[in-house]
Amino acid sequence: MINRYYQRELANLRTLAVEFSKKHPALAPMLSGPSQDPDVERLLEGSAFLSGLLAQKLDDEFPEIIHGLMRLVFPHYLSPVPSMTILKYTPKRSLMEPLTVQAGSHAASIPVEGTSCTFTTCYDVDLYPLAITDTALVTSAGRASALRVSLEMSGMQLSKWQPPALRFHLAGDYGHAADRFLLLMRRTARIVVRAKEGGGQAVLGRRNLVPVGFGENEAAIPYPRQSYPGYRILQEYFTLPEKFLFFDVTGLEAWQDRGTGQAFEIVFEFDKPVTDPPAFTKDSLALFATPAINLFPHEADPVLLDHRMPEYRVIPAGESTGHYQVYSVDKVIGFMQGSVGQREYYPFEMFNPMSEARPVYSLNHRQSALTERTDLYLSVAYPKGAGDPQTETLSLSIRCTNATLPENLQIGDISKPTETSPVLADFSNLRPPTATRQPPIGKESLWRLLSHLYLNYLPMADTENLKALVKLYIFPETKDRAGVLAGIKRAEAVNDLKVETTNRLVGGIMMRGQLIEMRLDPTGFASMGDMYLFGSVLDCFLAGYAAVNCFTRLAVEDVFKKERYEWPARIGERYLL
Repeated sequence: MINRYYQRELANLRTLAVEFSKKHPALAPMLSGPSQDPDVERLLEGSAFLSGLLAQKLDDEFPEIIHGLMRLVFPHYLSPVPSMTILKYTPKRSLMEPLTVQAGSHAASIPVEGTSCTFTTCYDVDLYPLAITDTALVTSAGRASALRVSLEMSGMQLSKWQPPALRFHLAGDYGHAADRFLLLMRRTARIVVRAKEGGGQAVLGRRNLVPVGFGENEAAIPYPRQSYPGYRILQEYFTLPEKFLFFDVTGLEAWQDRGTGQAFEIVFEFDKPVTDPPAFTKDSLALFATPAINLFPHEADPVLLDHRMPEYRVIPAGESTGHYQVYSVDKVIGFMQGSVGQREYYPFEMFNPMSEARPVYSLNHRQSALTERTDLYLSVAYPKGAGDPQTETLSLSIRCTNATLPENLQIGDISKPTETSPVLADFSNLRPPTATRQPPIGKESLWRLLSHLYLNYLPMADTENLKALVKLYIFPETKDRAGVLAGIKRAEAVNDLKVETTNRLVGGIMMRGQLIEMRLDPTGFASMGDMYLFGSVLDCFLAGYAAVNCFTRLAVEDVFKKERYEWPARIGERYLL
């Protein structure tokens, strides 16, 4: 960013100065020609650099004020969106009993420029000695009536395998995987689980097919408690839509008679034969998968708080390589020189004038002068009557990303174990990591803040309002230009949004609700499945915008084929029966 200002100021010194000298030779005779003295050139370049920084500062549109307001009302909006991917675990033959890999486990990549990227898992993964042996559609006359998934245990009998649910991920090309998601979510009438070697079967209902990724306990991007989680759903969809291509088959405890064998099958029976269904192969479904995000705890260089500067840059350890970027500061502890005591600094956003006075810290995001990313600066303040500030050493607990390093990784490159990796399983990434997205803190940040505030007070029952709000979460500061354009096309595909107020009897209580109908242009999506997934994201997002104790029900219609998709009525995360 500074390079543009620097070049402009240097050009002014070398060209406009000559013109000024020619017009006023008595005032500036020494500016009439180029200098051959390297010391003079160094002075000119230094002056151009400082002038460029000043010009950049003047163009920033008061970032301290704007970002301060953003941290209060939209604290999530100033953080970068880390790189994300899908990670798959493969149990080793020595795994003989269930093993859970907790969410928050770390996975490392092969070195990139000498640094291994660290990814953190987002879902719990229950590992079993289990594998998919075949996946095929049950067809007749070119039409599919069911999907049969064959599975087999290894070293364990089915009678000893008692999980309450089994999770699948729809893998492969995103457009095709989304079409498979659409088929299963909309056409499955019942699920039959049966043993292949003796034993009986269990018949599960449509409600036992549960999509995964939309709940607050299934978040990938960490959000502050004061932020509306619906914004996170939008941000995750525009970054890694595959994060939502997971589903659980629940109610497996109802399958009692499992026989003595090891092989079984799960059959998803459709409500009616499907013409031209998406193709399924053995690799279309994956077990033991989870989204993973390039975000991890990291050490920060201690800050010597001598109060000689208004703010101090938060520098990750190893920052000399440029391979780390601060995502958040989670804790600040001050150690006074000559004292064994310590005190904690609290975020300014948590400040309460009615509570006990305590020192606070504030974070300022600033565009780096040397790279295309943001730097984080910390400043402190003390309560009235605290006395003269003393010199302290601040210890910071931070979370970091690997900046743009993950963009160099390919499929299978995230496969190196860490201290939290399971010993009895290997793992690798199923897709290349997404590009890191920097927060929009440049010259447009004022307009983004005003737009967000303005749209928050407008009804979402307006097509243009909804499109404008959705597009605020398509961060343009990324190398993935194709992803940005695809996100904008999805947002622009919204047409004719209408909201109708209605009433419904729920549990003997009359409840007020909103029927939301919109038309979507399928040309704005990768596939019909992508359009359906976008509708699922909006269903979750709009539910949070409804008034307290007010339900919502979304219906989406294809503008061309007039095909209609409806979601059940819901209050927040809870669906109404």
